Order: sequence, then structure tokens, then C-alpha cells
Amino acid sequence: MKEKKFDILMFFQIIFVIPVVLISIYSLVTENFNLQPVSFILMSALFLTIALREYKKTQSLLWSIFYLCISLFSLYVAIEGIMIN
Repeated sequence: MKEKKFDILMFFQIIFVIPVVLISIYSLVTENFNLQPVSFILMSALFLTIALREYKKTQSLLWSIFYLCISLFSLYVAIEGIMIN
């Protein structure tokens, strides 16, 4: 069985996942959604690292572009959330 490598992109992915989950849980428990734009910015960075890992792993642009589009949309939502507040 092929052993999984721990690369730097996986490290960044873990770094971005932990605050997103913690901020989301905090927002749900306290019903305070002021930190939601920060969560969306971190989620955008998370999807960007997923896109880079997917391209590095498969050398296919299809899924990489899909995750890149999700990343850009999340960043757009975060910027809109910051501008509205």
C-alpha cells in the first residue's frame, strides 16, 4: 500500500481548517456572526491550498480550477460581508 506523504500544502490545509472550524462552532454556539468574514477568508485560503494540492497530485486542471473558483467565490463573499458590516 502506498504511504501518504505529509507535504507543506497539507500542513497549510490543517492550519486553515482548525480556525475555520473553531470560528464556525463559536458562531453557532453564541449566535454572534461578526467573525464570519474572517472564517470565509480562511476558507478561501483553504480551498486555494486544496486546489494547489490537487494540481500537484493529478496534473489535471479540471478539479484545480473548480477549487480555485470556489476559493474566489468565498473571498468575494468575505469581502462583501466586510463591506456590508
